[in-house]
Amino acid sequence: MSTDALYERFLKVINRLSLRPGQQIVAALGGGADSQTILDLLMRFRRDNPQYNYLAIHLDHSFHPDSGRWSDVIHEAAKAYGVDTIFELLEVPMKSRVSKEAIGRELRYKRLAELTESNAVLLLGQHKNDQIETFLLQLKRGSGPKGLASMAEIQPWEGERTICRPLLSTSKNEILGYAESNQLTWIEDDTNYDTTIERNFLRHDVIPTLEKRWPHFGMSVIRAARLCAEQQDVMNELLLEKLQVAQQEKSSDCFPLNILEGASAAMQRALLRTWLQTLGKSLPSYEQLEQIRRQSLNVRSDSQLEISCQGYWVRYFQNALWVDDGAPEAIFEVAISKPLTNFGEWGSLRVPESLLAESERLTISCIHPKSKLGKPGRSGRKKLIDWLKERGLAPWLRQRVPVLQSGDNCIWTPVTGWLLTDPENHKPPTLKPSWETSLQWLND
Repeated sequence: MSTDALYERFLKVINRLSLRPGQQIVAALGGGADSQTILDLLMRFRRDNPQYNYLAIHLDHSFHPDSGRWSDVIHEAAKAYGVDTIFELLEVPMKSRVSKEAIGRELRYKRLAELTESNAVLLLGQHKNDQIETFLLQLKRGSGPKGLASMAEIQPWEGERTICRPLLSTSKNEILGYAESNQLTWIEDDTNYDTTIERNFLRHDVIPTLEKRWPHFGMSVIRAARLCAEQQDVMNELLLEKLQVAQQEKSSDCFPLNILEGASAAMQRALLRTWLQTLGKSLPSYEQLEQIRRQSLNVRSDSQLEISCQGYWVRYFQNALWVDDGAPEAIFEVAISKPLTNFGEWGSLRVPESLLAESERLTISCIHPKSKLGKPGRSGRKKLIDWLKERGLAPWLRQRVPVLQSGDNCIWTPVTGWLLTDPENHKPPTLKPSWETSLQWLND
């Protein structure tokens, strides 16, 4: 393939992005010929399109003894284009039972999101050979259509960002030909030939044998991945529509159990997966999903359904399933002395200055008062947990509600508003605090 033909292929993918003037386009650089080709193609694109904001980022995991030297080499090559660059060391802590490559990939994407603008386009150098390897690895794991769809040329990413893989239909040999013709600088990592690593085993031992026997095997895999992606997109669209109709009378966060009535087991599992994906959760194993499905079919109004998944729990409340991410770090008793106090994951508490001035003292904690409390304008008193129950708060959230106490008689929570230990002889303050938080259940 000529260099112009590869650039035309690059342009065809980039033109699908509907870029806006000033939008950031980022080349994610490794050391190989693929990412250096992406950078070179992007710099050709820049000559005719100066209206965008260009950046090259390289994150060094230090997995190889020579990675520091390699980073210097490719940094010099990138700076020769006159493009803005960010080159950083990325510390990757080792964890048992998780490969360093997997941890490195997770941290790399996290850092790339932190370093880029909210609507940035991130260009990756993954190519046709990578797609074939990914497909076969997913096949080995027993994946369904979603996994076998492998990588998309264009996909939404963190926030409004987009991941773009312009070389996904281009072979490694074509990329090497382009890099050599244009005298690009790249690194040959000797660990890429270690066939104890699954991808390298497929790359060097399996795929060449398959393509020798069936010369069009690679293209057949690419076509199969595209068909799986298309099938998954259609199925997602239909499942999401069905889920949203069921959620109309409840909440967009919950999974109404009446949606399971009359559906096949396969449909029930698909709906559960769709729900968890809309919440941005990692999918549970087949066994965990089946446990959720089976228990949901037999749940009663007083059931304490609680299934632990990866980093969250699935719980039951009011004929629906809910995801519980667990409590943020507990708020210990804290004196409030300024209008805005930040509590990390909890968010921020904003207290009117006049309330601060008229209160003898203000403290906040997650320790709930044991006395019964009354609500202004209502007869009778009851414990705070019963007030929270009346407001429809799920059982696992009731003990987590932070309590602001003003003096000995008056308390406030973002769920109940003001409550008094002696409502007959005391009046609540006319003003109230507010929470600025992403925790949706903390609302007045």
